[in-house]
Amino acid sequence: MIFNYTEVAVKQALPEVLKEYIKNHPGTCTCQRCQEDILALTLNQLPPHYVATDEGTIFTQVSFDQIGGKAQVIAAITRSIQQVAANPRHQK
Repeated sequence: MIFNYTEVAVKQALPEVLKEYIKNHPGTCTCQRCQEDILALTLNQLPPHYVATDEGTIFTQVSFDQIGGKAQVIAAITRSIQQVAANPRHQK
């Protein structure tokens, strides 16, 4: 099965980054629609990393951790949260 490891990394990091963001910005919407918008915006900011094997997944995960991939993911999620919070696709 082929999948985008970047998507896995973003989905894993999103809850914690959102939780930390809300500490400093109470009232930020965390509804399903906003979380999906954050996810989509984040994935559009980051390059995909497709893998097809377990070995590829492990190698990509290690690469993410060693070359600052996790920091890039957190920064992209934070930008996306700010953008969605400023322009939610529903009534505030």
